[in-house]
Amino acid sequence: MPPTPSIVLPQTPSVVKPATDCVHSTEALPPESQADGVVLTASTDPSHTSLLLKNTGSMSVIVMPDASFTSRLITAPYANPTDQASRSALIAVNNSGGLAGVLDIPAFMPKSQVITLPPLWAVCVLTDNLKEIATARYLQDKPTSAQYFMTKALADQLLVKSGAATTQPTLIKCAKGTVDAIKTHPALADIEQYVAVLGAGSPCRNSYQALLHSDPDAADQLASTVLNELQSMPRLQASSDLVTTRART
Repeated sequence: MPPTPSIVLPQTPSVVKPATDCVHSTEALPPESQADGVVLTASTDPSHTSLLLKNTGSMSVIVMPDASFTSRLITAPYANPTDQASRSALIAVNNSGGLAGVLDIPAFMPKSQVITLPPLWAVCVLTDNLKEIATARYLQDKPTSAQYFMTKALADQLLVKSGAATTQPTLIKCAKGTVDAIKTHPALADIEQYVAVLGAGSPCRNSYQALLHSDPDAADQLASTVLNELQSMPRLQASSDLVTTRART
C-alpha cells in the first residue's frame, strides 16, 4: 500500500502591526550627528514605525515629535541609566523650568512630548500608522547641557550624604541657578558660570550648605569637589537649530 502523502497546510502570513515600543528596534540606522556635540545612535524595527534614539554624544539633546505630529514619544527605560545620581539629575533638569526659554519648542507642544536626553539617555519614537515612518525633531540646548552636568556632579556628592528625596529640592534649585547664570553672563567661560552657581550667597550654595548642617567648611569642600568634576566635562556648545530624523535612511 503506497504511503499517504503528507498534507502541508499553507502558512498564514503574520499580520504586521505598528510597534508599541522600541524593544524590538534593533535595526541600526546611521547615527545622527548634524550639530556640534550631538551623536544620537538610532535604530528601528522592520516596520519602521519605531525609532529608538540614544544619546551617545557629549551634549544634552531635546527631542520632540515631527511638525505634523505623525509620531509620538514614549520613554525607553530599558535603554536608560539606572543609577540614582543620573536619575536625580534628570529629574532636576525636568523640573527647573528651563525649557520655557527654548524658542524652538512650539507653544502648543504638550510637555509630555518634549523629552530631554542627556548623554546616555534614550527615547522611543512611535507612529501608529504603518503608512507613516517614525519621525522626530531634535536640537542641542546649551543651558540644558550645563544643567545636567551641574546637577549630576552635585548628585554624585550629595547622595552619599542624604537620600534622594531630601536632595532633590537642592538639585532643582541648582538647575535653575545654572540657567540663570548662563542668561546673565553668557560670555563667561563654562567653569566661571559654574563657579557663579556654586558660589557664596547663591541660592544653590545656600541650599546645599543647609543639607550639610550649615557647615561652611563642608560646603567649601563639596563645591571644590564638584568644580573639579565639572572641569572634566565637555566644553559647552552653542545651541543648535532643529533637525529632523526618520526611521529610514
